[in-house]
Amino acid sequence: MASLSSQSFTERIRAARLQAGLSQADVAKALHVSASAVNQWELGFSKNIKLEHFFALAKLLRQDPQWLATGTAFTPLRQSHTTDPLTPEEKAILHQIRRLPHMTRKGLLQFLRIL
Repeated sequence: MASLSSQSFTERIRAARLQAGLSQADVAKALHVSASAVNQWELGFSKNIKLEHFFALAKLLRQDPQWLATGTAFTPLRQSHTTDPLTPEEKAILHQIRRLPHMTRKGLLQFLRIL
């Protein structure tokens, strides 16, 4: 079997289905499609999978949709300190506001809206 990173889209679908312990008929029943459709996905005969079926398939197989589609895992971009929308002063103000009782915060908000 090919390594996960070198597998094709169709190979990832099949490998994930087998890993989940599901037959093509199980997948077809869960997604309300024909077993033939699932077979075509795995053999690469179907050029397009409807998005609703693709995301349902990823969920059923408990796989990250990005990995299933591309073979690479989703990695969120790290937020740098320069893109932080709050200044240190704003963070300090927010910290103090969060310490206030709920009714005091409501009153402060009303006051700030008047300004």
